[in-house]
Amino acid sequence: MNKDKRELLIKIRNYLHKTQAKKINMLEICRHINCQLNEVSKWAPTPESLIEQILDLKRQELTDVLNFEKYKTENAIDSMVISGQEIYERFEQLSPANYVFISDINPELYHKCQAKKFELIRNHLSNNLDKGLETGEYKQSLDNEAILNKYINRIKDLHTPEFLKSEHFTFSNVFSNIFEDYLKEVATEENWNYFRKRKQFYEAISFINR
Repeated sequence: MNKDKRELLIKIRNYLHKTQAKKINMLEICRHINCQLNEVSKWAPTPESLIEQILDLKRQELTDVLNFEKYKTENAIDSMVISGQEIYERFEQLSPANYVFISDINPELYHKCQAKKFELIRNHLSNNLDKGLETGEYKQSLDNEAILNKYINRIKDLHTPEFLKSEHFTFSNVFSNIFEDYLKEVATEENWNYFRKRKQFYEAISFINR
């Protein structure tokens, strides 16, 4: 996706999110974000295709963060810490709260996108579990399927429209309630302590860079 199209999609998404739109009016959107209709219609000729493009923007961002190849040289703990840091840095684009308005406009498309997202996250966790068991960072007695089901269900619970629209949906809330709990459950004591040190390091970097 080229830079101009990406920036335009972000403006459109932000406008629709802010107004909590229940339907798509292409002319109205273009007027409010100060662009010409043909700038949008050349790649999104219908309201449905525009929603598809917005969801594709989100999918591309998440796929890039959860790309297993990016972390193949990292150990399992660092893979989770680094991907968590990337999610923090891209939270404006990745936050599902910014896309929940689509559930009112096109519920079917929204739920299909959600299903694909949960599959991406599940694959990421599954790869991470396999790596952690292979390297000895994680407990050998784990029931992988039970762990995956548990945390995917917890992630799904955080994605209800009611919760996403509330003030409780923040990066720190999601990270502490999902990623940290996951690592505390699966990591050996030694590697859980290693995670806590790595987390402090990345939190310090984030603070300095703000």
